Amino acid sequence: MKRDYKGRHTVDMLFVIALLFLFAMGALMLIALGSSIYRRGVDTLSGNYDRRTAYAYITEKLRQCDKQGNISTDIFNKSGALRIDTIEGDVAYVTYLYEYEGALMELFARADAGNLPPESGQKIMDIQDMEISTKGKNLLQITITLPDEQDLVFIAAKRSEFVPR
Repeated sequence: MKRDYKGRHTVDMLFVIALLFLFAMGALMLIALGSSIYRRGVDTLSGNYDRRTAYAYITEKLRQCDKQGNISTDIFNKSGALRIDTIEGDVAYVTYLYEYEGALMELFARADAGNLPPESGQKIMDIQDMEISTKGKNLLQITITLPDEQDLVFIAAKRSEFVPR
């Protein structure tokens, strides 16, 4: 008596192939899910980094130079800017924080340097816009529009008296 295993081997082979295909599809779905979760995490961290960097940089500059009359608002490159006046030795310097071509810029120069072009400043980070206004005697409201078009609004308090220009 001869047994016919030919039909049975085909079914066994199809079962193994289907099992491997199912395993491969599950692995691909797991990789796709993991990459989308990772991408969302990176985007969230990047947004938080932009927010923290813009806020921390400007407030640290203000706290660093907060002396009587050193901090003021000014017009630089036909838009609002923070102006920080300092004296090192016998030389007066000015620092401008402003927005130029989609970037937060800082320009540090001698006060008697004249009109400097806005592109001579150092790029700090990418932003879309920056608005500065005074609120009360010693408060500055700073609104920064980040590259993802979200507004970062914060109020910085000065310990010394604010001098508008």
